Amino acid sequence: MHEARNDIPETTRFVRLVQALIQNSFDIIKVLDRDLKTIFVSSAVESVLGYAPRELIGTNPLQFVHPDDLDAAREEMSRIIATGEMIQTTLRARHKDGGWRHVEVIVRDLRDDDDIGGFVMNYRDVTHRIETERGLEVFRERFEKAFRSSPDSITITSAKDGEILDVNQGFVDIVGYTHDEIVGKSTTAVGIWRNPSRRAELIEELNAKGHVRDFPIDVVTRDGDVRECMVSAELLEIGQKPCILAVTRDVTLQNQRERKLRDLEETLHREQVDFVRKNVALNEVLQHLEEKKELYRHEISSRLENLIRPMLRKLRDQGHLERRDVDVLERGIQTAFGDINDYKNNIEKLTPRELDILEMIRDGRSSKQIAEALDLSSQTVHKHRQSIRRKLQIDHREINLATYLRSQ
Repeated sequence: MHEARNDIPETTRFVRLVQALIQNSFDIIKVLDRDLKTIFVSSAVESVLGYAPRELIGTNPLQFVHPDDLDAAREEMSRIIATGEMIQTTLRARHKDGGWRHVEVIVRDLRDDDDIGGFVMNYRDVTHRIETERGLEVFRERFEKAFRSSPDSITITSAKDGEILDVNQGFVDIVGYTHDEIVGKSTTAVGIWRNPSRRAELIEELNAKGHVRDFPIDVVTRDGDVRECMVSAELLEIGQKPCILAVTRDVTLQNQRERKLRDLEETLHREQVDFVRKNVALNEVLQHLEEKKELYRHEISSRLENLIRPMLRKLRDQGHLERRDVDVLERGIQTAFGDINDYKNNIEKLTPRELDILEMIRDGRSSKQIAEALDLSSQTVHKHRQSIRRKLQIDHREINLATYLRSQ
């Protein structure tokens, strides 16, 4: 018999206290006899596994273990039976709805206790914890893969002193230091920052916003080269230590291409301005030549009228030339040189549409091209061409209209 203790309340009150603790416990308490048959189970089993306590009386707890966990559970029970040592394990137990719950199990051997005479089992539902841990593990694996495989530099550093805690291969590719060479050292001490004050500015912005996006910095490589980079960073805690997770992209080549493109655009702009200036000058020269041409034509026409024609008439009147020969010469001169005023007078007879077509013919466009440009039929363009020839008094079919217009 066990000796009575003064600090244990009277029997009835004590029994009620124990019953209350068992009934209100979130853990399942189960008592097995020496044959591993259930002789008692607390009411918590219903909220955890869905069974009423009476449904489990007389059952063996191994009946409810997941098949993949059953062999290990049997070994544990065999060990406690053989050695009496307490066992603690985690396994999956079948819920009444057919699903499985992760439970943490502690089994104590109380076969020598006169009041128990068997085994006491405590179950605790740890499904949420297990699923959370698995989710975190999946997340950790994904982060690890992203961290290691990213072509960009990813670093984890101490926010306080810049100590490098971890780097990926992208960092090694940009900066040139290996993982083992750089981890544990300070970014400022190594000299990665070309301008250390930029780190202070980065920290200040991080503290203000909690994150930084596309922060431009210059990074000094192991060989002393300077790389132009863009940094995006977040603040995070690792083991209650403020840290910076930074993703850095080398934009040196991109910036070089952009600068070359800007230089090219500026060069093209200058050349365009120079071309326009030269074109204006050329137009002025052409205009001057056209004026000279017009002057020469007037001079030639004037000489014909004032010198050659009177001489032809005089020769005719003196009988040195037949009238017929003089007429032929005058018509030849008229055909070769024309009257400078005739062309201008005839141009004024053209309609606005005919003037448009005339300019296109002068530029060397075909009737088909003119028709497409003015949304006309080829037949309509042909009629306009005939009208232009008629109004300009170009009677000979052998005279090319475009050549004639460019000569005027």
